Amino acid sequence: MSQLYNAYVGLAIAAANEDGSRTVSIRRFGTLEVRLVEFATRQQADSLEIWFELYDYDTQSSLDSCLCHDLDEAEPMLEHLFSSAQHLTEPHIVPK
Repeated sequence: MSQLYNAYVGLAIAAANEDGSRTVSIRRFGTLEVRLVEFATRQQADSLEIWFELYDYDTQSSLDSCLCHDLDEAEPMLEHLFSSAQHLTEPHIVPK
């Protein structure tokens, strides 16, 4: 859970991208990155929106993402993305 809190706090000091969004890396798995994203156009300033993304640097695209509205909901989703990234980067043995 500390990775989640550190990333969430890190958004406050992260530099804004060209579109105004902010991104904080949580963990890298080779060319894949699980990251926390804050979009420039949030619906309500008083609502908590935690947007996770599994990003592939090779293809410069998002492979998966999810939106959570509280930290209790966010933790299992973050673990799911970690698991997905780890599975995608593991070498796969092809049977002969």
